[in-house]
Amino acid sequence: MENRNLDHVALAMIANVSPTTVKRWLDGNFEPRHKNLARLANALDVSGDYLLGRT
Repeated sequence: MENRNLDHVALAMIANVSPTTVKRWLDGNFEPRHKNLARLANALDVSGDYLLGRT
């Protein structure tokens, strides 16, 4: 997010999820579901594996 200069609201808009959902992910209260993981990866221009810490 920092590299793309996005806050949680902007990321939510790009990923087509609610800002509250993104905030909960960032706070560690919830983990993204499979379909939302793909949306996040696309929004951040990274792979799903990267988000999962596999690379």
